[in-house]
Amino acid sequence: MTFRDCLAAVFTPTLLWLCPLLVAAIVFLYAVAPAARRRLAAATFLALASAVGLLAAAVLRRAGFAPDAGFYRITHGLAALLLALAAINASAAAVFDVVLAAMRLSLPALLQDLILALAYGCAALTVASHEGANLTGILATSAMLTAVVAFSLQDTLGNVIGGMVLHLENSFAPGDCIRAGAAEGVVREIRWRQTTLDTGSGDLIVIPNSTLMKGAVTVLGRAGGPPLRSLMKVPFNVYYDRPPNEVIAAVEAALRADPPPGVAADPSPWCVLLDFAESHAVYAARYWLAAIDQPEATASEVRVRIYYALARVGIKLSIPNRSIVVTQKDADIQESSRRIELERRLAALRGVDMFQSLNDEEVRILAGRFKATPFARGEALTRQGAPDDWLYIVYDGEADVRLHASGGAAFQSVARLKAGAFLGEMSLMTGEPRTATVVAMTDMGCYRLDRESFRDILAHRPQIAEAISSVLAQRKLELQSAREGLDEEVGRQRLRSAQGDLLSRIRSIFALG
Repeated sequence: MTFRDCLAAVFTPTLLWLCPLLVAAIVFLYAVAPAARRRLAAATFLALASAVGLLAAAVLRRAGFAPDAGFYRITHGLAALLLALAAINASAAAVFDVVLAAMRLSLPALLQDLILALAYGCAALTVASHEGANLTGILATSAMLTAVVAFSLQDTLGNVIGGMVLHLENSFAPGDCIRAGAAEGVVREIRWRQTTLDTGSGDLIVIPNSTLMKGAVTVLGRAGGPPLRSLMKVPFNVYYDRPPNEVIAAVEAALRADPPPGVAADPSPWCVLLDFAESHAVYAARYWLAAIDQPEATASEVRVRIYYALARVGIKLSIPNRSIVVTQKDADIQESSRRIELERRLAALRGVDMFQSLNDEEVRILAGRFKATPFARGEALTRQGAPDDWLYIVYDGEADVRLHASGGAAFQSVARLKAGAFLGEMSLMTGEPRTATVVAMTDMGCYRLDRESFRDILAHRPQIAEAISSVLAQRKLELQSAREGLDEEVGRQRLRSAQGDLLSRIRSIFALG
């Protein structure tokens, strides 16, 4: 029997059309289904291994092995099985990655593996039957082997069964955010043995499925459902010298007016009084975490906002009690600090042109009424349209002045405020709402002067109001002239009109008569 006859006996007509068809299918799928290329690579390897096996079977026939010889049957059967597995992999790529993808359907990876395993088993039994194997004996032996394997691989089988149960019950799926024990993250995949969580910090946690089946699993949010959120708590301590409602109001106002990054705006953050300790009250800011993969960064931003919110209203965070001995040197340092602070306040106040008409005594009185008002980076000092009645003088940091479109979040940055700048003079003197939103670009130090702190000075010397109205009118006219190109005569007329209007409003606001 020639080698050509041996090849003809091995490569039957069915194989002669099946092999080219399989190769063409793999090439086509490789081009149209990039996601299936790993599976197609396996199919290509199996097909090549099958071809080698079939050639080996032909060599055995040429060497004199009969078709019913055991070694020949094993070689030919393995080659046929490899070819069947290659066809199954190519078919899986066509169904899972082309047909179902076109229908916008997807099967879980575990279910795909289960279907492939069943197909592999059926292919193995079919090939074994074709090669003349005793299926009854094979099945009996398989049952015995299954019992032995099941006993020796209890943990592995527990994980596999756990994975199947998780898929069937659909308690959670890839894309859901879960917490299992100390592990928390987004489910990336559920495989035969394990479930993989992505913590969002660059780590992947692999949890055996049997562990998930035995322990408690909290589903924090589902993929495609409402935004993932988690209720968080940031505790802080405050001395008893301030009433609880004042502390709660200050923290809630800061967190609700401009929620830090990662904090959900709805429901709004809130503050609660948790406990009364020996020397302080224990509070907590509660909020819904929107950036569920960045809990620590968000908690840090919330603590920063709490610190600055309390500092603006003069509320001190509690620190452990210590015995302090004040020496004369400490008193000298404190006096020096007070003197430096007063000089800084006086310099800031003299930099505001509308206060140039105040005498030294009035300037000193007004400087003593300043309230230190720090802001954290990202906080809003004022909001466009807000009816505030105070003036800010910036002594440290930088802020961005923004004009918002009516009813929208879009804005245009029109100016930058640095140390020495001031804002809110029209709101202080005339009650006009804020004309722009000012946002801190760095941590900022400001002095705040409210209307009540200025009222008695105007009441004692009402003529100051006329000087202030003149300064404000001149500033307003300069802005109009820059925009409209007014000539000198029209400018003088508008200046007189604007000054009279502003003076009238100042007298009304401060009840000067």
